[in-house]
Amino acid sequence: MKTSNIVAAAALALQSQHVQANPISKALMARGKSSIALSILELIGGFIPTEDAFMAWETKDHPNFCSVYMETKDGGHCKGGVECQGGYNHELKEDDKGWKNCRVGGENKFSDEKIGDFSITFKERDGKNQGEGLTTPILKLKYVGNWKEIPVQTLAEEYNPDETDKDDGPYLCHNKHYDAIGLHTDISSTRRKSWTCGVPQIGKGGGGLDSNGPTNDRGYRGGTCNVHVVQYQKPDPSKDKYQIEISSITDENENKIGGVGKSGPDVTLKSKLPYTLRVWTLNVDDDPVKFHYDNQKWTSDDDNCSTGKYDSGNRDMDCTFKC
Repeated sequence: MKTSNIVAAAALALQSQHVQANPISKALMARGKSSIALSILELIGGFIPTEDAFMAWETKDHPNFCSVYMETKDGGHCKGGVECQGGYNHELKEDDKGWKNCRVGGENKFSDEKIGDFSITFKERDGKNQGEGLTTPILKLKYVGNWKEIPVQTLAEEYNPDETDKDDGPYLCHNKHYDAIGLHTDISSTRRKSWTCGVPQIGKGGGGLDSNGPTNDRGYRGGTCNVHVVQYQKPDPSKDKYQIEISSITDENENKIGGVGKSGPDVTLKSKLPYTLRVWTLNVDDDPVKFHYDNQKWTSDDDNCSTGKYDSGNRDMDCTFKC
């Protein structure tokens, strides 16, 4: 098993609150995967996709992510950018004032509306397995682990487009080098060195990385919140009442800020939000569940909700609201 920089990378991933609670699948463990990215998530019991590979820079597959690319040529000439789904492209040209420290050990700082403040530092010249030039980039983001280091080259070595099993993963970074006719070439043989990493947009997460935007004095990030509700059917419709469980209220950072277990048919919940959220049922199974927060009222049939069918005596629903 590869072990280089696992501790440093694990420290980054330990900041994650968005990693799903599911245990790593036995099938993946049985394959004896040895990637550093997997080792990161093993340490925190993270979830690894088992059907589709997670290549974080593929923003068309992961709309909550953006790709950050960085490039050097002939030992300098730094440039890069941020690209996100929907055609967003924040280009960081060679003459951008953020590249004033385009040298070994120099930290280059930028700000982006999608991912927040971030920096790129090239730690070495002629780094191991990277050929001659300005190499070994370290990427840091303000909202991902509070400026924890992301060892770009170490993670990029995990992914080889010609050899990597695409069902493995997650893959967070890769080297991007092509010759004149579009074939992949090794980073060690090119004058131009290029790396790309997938990182979450502010308040989003996945693949072991978690972004948390600033919170207010009540301890949550305002914007769009989500509530997940479970409605339990009446065991005996002639005498029993519905039961409501508010599994979670999550804020703009997708962090849980409130919730309550199975309760009665009409629940009013206090949370970190400044107002209470009321959720209540009506008379029959086909009736929608009703919601009231501050001056907002809606039902589980409205467009801001996704409501499942009854299964084994209950149904789930998710609704968004302004908070």
